[in-house]
Amino acid sequence: MARRVVVLGGGPAGDVAALRAAQLGAEVTLVERAHLGGTCLNWGCIPTKSLLAGADLLRKMRHAADFGIDIPEPKIDFTRMMARKEEIVVKQRNGVEAACKRKHVTVVRGEGTIEGDAVVVAGARHEFDVCIAAVGTEPSALPGIDMTHPNVLTSNGVLRLAALPRDMLILGGGVIGCEYASLFAALGTKVTIVEVLPRILAPLDQRAADYFQQFLRKDGVEIMTTRRLDAILDYGKDGAPLRARLDDGTTLAADKLLISIGRTPQTRGIGLEQAGAEIDERGNIIVDDHLRTGNPKMYAVGDCIGGLQLAHKASAEGGRAAENALGHDVAPMDWTVVPSCIYTHPEIAMVGLNADAAKTGGFEVRAGQARFLGSGKALAEGEPDGYANIVADAKTDRILGATIIGIHAVEMIHEIAVAMSDGLTMDELGSIIHAHPTVSEMVMDAAQQGERVAPYLS
Repeated sequence: MARRVVVLGGGPAGDVAALRAAQLGAEVTLVERAHLGGTCLNWGCIPTKSLLAGADLLRKMRHAADFGIDIPEPKIDFTRMMARKEEIVVKQRNGVEAACKRKHVTVVRGEGTIEGDAVVVAGARHEFDVCIAAVGTEPSALPGIDMTHPNVLTSNGVLRLAALPRDMLILGGGVIGCEYASLFAALGTKVTIVEVLPRILAPLDQRAADYFQQFLRKDGVEIMTTRRLDAILDYGKDGAPLRARLDDGTTLAADKLLISIGRTPQTRGIGLEQAGAEIDERGNIIVDDHLRTGNPKMYAVGDCIGGLQLAHKASAEGGRAAENALGHDVAPMDWTVVPSCIYTHPEIAMVGLNADAAKTGGFEVRAGQARFLGSGKALAEGEPDGYANIVADAKTDRILGATIIGIHAVEMIHEIAVAMSDGLTMDELGSIIHAHPTVSEMVMDAAQQGERVAPYLS
């Protein structure tokens, strides 16, 4: 008899867990209270990249004269941009639903609660031999703020804007805040970022964060660090702007306030703790390296277990949890090589340790760098800004990580991830012949520069 697997949550982690379990012969039920695809497909990765693609096209059109193409100033149809975004989301969502149908995964719509060895949805019990919790996160609210006011947005609400704001105040200079700043600044919105930390994009090394900040400011974005919101003085109505006061007394006015201060796990009140799954003070489900909770029948995956909140990490965990739960190729989860991408302009991509983190970790660092300004392909595309920086252990030459800022950075980072996963040295990576002219040959150039053998850079 096939083992019964119930997956709670239909985002990237839950979808993959359900589909992989079905491939392994399990009888699978996938419970989702909203849309399949979760935050990434419906409120995050996919819709934002659709909008950012429009912003990048707009930037290129504005520089068409540099390529010898004379066109008038383009007009922005924000309604059409938002509609196109939704069309892409629906197409992708239909693809997930079709995959579930092909794999005979039963999709149950509704809020699921764990009761004993079953997930209960609208009074119906779905018994399980294995339950995989993939309940995700939701945008964090800010105490004392009316989060329901139409001038106050979360990363969900901003995707439902009916008109382009004249001014936007973004509270939080992390990945989400900077992506939206890059988007709206290109569309002509006056953007101000308020960040409580000394700099934006804390996951980056200091040099990379400082470098990227120049481009936001070039786009007209005002960045105010080591500040926090003190109070909303006036939420605004009848076309009047929202007015906010910061802790240093500065008063700011904007059409919209985007609260982008992180995300909160959706783990409370659904029976997890009663079922034996331990939840930490941040709301994350505690798992071991095999993704098991305190209940041997329950696994947890995705954003709700903490760590990097990335769809590809969540999907990998979903597949691994299904395999472990069903006794197929049982192995611990490997989190050592997980690329992170930021879809701003220019793009930013990272994997492993950056230079600052490597030094803090006690490594003697050898770094190799190549600048986009030296790439013929990048120059041909009109994108000369950025660099690729590879960090290696000076004693062993093993690659520790990399940071790439510039065009196609989010595509280039995977080559270094594969190199790290296979234990390559910087010398070995630099010795691999790359096609010319390509932007990705900068990886070879950076590695060769680190070994002091790059013909043009050393």
